[in-house]
Amino acid sequence: MQYRVAYEHSLRSAPDDFIVHVPSQLVEDIPANIPRALLPEYITDIILKRSSQIAKVRNLRVL
Repeated sequence: MQYRVAYEHSLRSAPDDFIVHVPSQLVEDIPANIPRALLPEYITDIILKRSSQIAKVRNLRVL
């Protein structure tokens, strides 16, 4: 499945400074059997694995 999400993230060089706002991003290959309650955590994990420069993700919204 595909989900469009919005979020803010910090960089590894400044993990407490959330300086990047991502207004819309498509996240693909989400298994259909992931419970809705666990979806934000699963998507956050995918985002963190995708980019080694991201330290933390906050304010994740499924659009």
